[in-house]
Amino acid sequence: MSTVSALPTGNVHAVLDRAALYLGRYGWTPTNLYDTHDACPAKCACHRTGTYPASILGAIRAAVFGRPRWYLTGITDADQHAYSAAVEWFNTYLIAVGHAGLHAPVFDWETLPGRKPADVIEALCAAAIAYRRHTIRRAA
Repeated sequence: MSTVSALPTGNVHAVLDRAALYLGRYGWTPTNLYDTHDACPAKCACHRTGTYPASILGAIRAAVFGRPRWYLTGITDADQHAYSAAVEWFNTYLIAVGHAGLHAPVFDWETLPGRKPADVIEALCAAAIAYRRHTIRRAA
C-alpha cells in the first residue's frame, strides 16, 4: 500500500474547521479533554450548555459528535473513522509541517509553555487548508 492511499480520507478538513470554531467559541485548555470548571458553583454557561473549554482532541471530538464527548464507547464506525482520521491528519501535519515554530506530536505541541489559544486555532485551520490542498491534488 502506498503512503498516499494510507492517508486519511473523508471530511477531515470540515472536522478540523469545526474544531477551530468550537475552540474560538468555547475556549481552549491545554490539559484534559475538557475543563469541567470543578470549582464553579455550576451556574456558568459551561454547566448550563454542556460546552466546556476543550483541548485539541476534545474540540475534534465535539466537532465529530456535535457536542463534547468524554468516552468513545457506543459510537458508530463512521464516527470512529472521522475522529481517527482528523486526529491522524492533524498529528501528522504538526510533525511534518509544524506550526508556531514547533514540529511535534499533538500532545507535545499543545502543552508547550507559552502556547496560546490563537496558535491552536490557527494550527487547526492551517491543517484543514493543507488537507483541502492535498485532496485537490490527489483528485487531479
